[in-house]
Amino acid sequence: MLSVIEIDAHALRHNYRQFVKLAGRERVVPVLKSNAYGHGLALCYEALSRENPPWLGVNYMDEAATLRGLGYQGRLLIVGPAVVRELGRAEELSAEPVLGNMELLDAWSSRPTRCNIHVKFDTGMSRQGFRPEDAALVAQKLVPHKQKVVGVLTHFANVEDVTDSGYADEQLKRFGKALKAFRDAGISALAHASSSASTLLMREARFDLDRIGVSLYGVWPSAVTKVSFLQLNEKVADLRPVLSWRTEVTTVKPVAAGQFIGYGCTYRANHNMTIAVLPVGYFEGFPRIAGDRPSYVLIKGERCPLVGRICMNMMMVDISHLPQVSMGDPVTLIGTDGAETLHASEVAAWAQTIHYELLSRLHPDIPRRLVNDQ
Repeated sequence: MLSVIEIDAHALRHNYRQFVKLAGRERVVPVLKSNAYGHGLALCYEALSRENPPWLGVNYMDEAATLRGLGYQGRLLIVGPAVVRELGRAEELSAEPVLGNMELLDAWSSRPTRCNIHVKFDTGMSRQGFRPEDAALVAQKLVPHKQKVVGVLTHFANVEDVTDSGYADEQLKRFGKALKAFRDAGISALAHASSSASTLLMREARFDLDRIGVSLYGVWPSAVTKVSFLQLNEKVADLRPVLSWRTEVTTVKPVAAGQFIGYGCTYRANHNMTIAVLPVGYFEGFPRIAGDRPSYVLIKGERCPLVGRICMNMMMVDISHLPQVSMGDPVTLIGTDGAETLHASEVAAWAQTIHYELLSRLHPDIPRRLVNDQ
């Protein structure tokens, strides 16, 4: 591929330390699921390994196996759906899956040997987890194996996109009832509920562990989260973007006034133009719909508007205002060039989506390299 993703190792470690200061080293669980939110699982682990994090979180058992293969020896939390056939593998990997339904719990209980587990309660997400009102029953089933119950958790449904924490407060109340049932049964497991946004905004939601996902990579969960944080604190948290995405100019060509550019003839030059062709399209992860909206890339520190539809492996940009551009010149798709910075959240907004989706869908075959790794 003719683009590269740069991962700023220093920024990643800096962001991790920001949450360690906020919550404590033993409580922070850096989440490296989904190819480290598109940043590259192996590279991000390489950068973080200097910090020797006591916990890491992933979604799949295969991700856990990758981390063990890379030499990680700490605690591994598997936050994604667990299935019966992988319980033995979890034990082999010393990984800790999340159980959230009775069939899985019964299968785990009936095994001759058992992996450590975390038990999830659905307090309002309507996704994974037991009902809080069943907590006493679940706890009683777990009492014979309580030494294997490492954690009890839930997940918030509505924190990062609202300024009103009312729904999250209700979830906390339901979670509190489930925790009490476990305590009453003599199960003293670690409690955890917070992801990035709730760790930043809700002190009362910081229990024994905090699962830090998107903000580990220097990205605010949402603009609302950032504003809410500022309302609660004098200074904004110093989160530094970890990922930059760069490509190069492969063609420079003139386009006459009146000529169409790209598929569907959706863009027509209204004056004589010079365009650059870039070797990146929606296959690589740049959203196709962005070509239908005011959008741009950075070349020589200047904004260069996209013209015409994004193709599968190419896009066209207007460089009429930059006469010195030539083949091979670097192009920034996400990141900083001179005084200009193009954020992942901006590119995602052009596609009417969120930066979580944009970043996690960057093609895994795009070469990724560590930079600033002193």
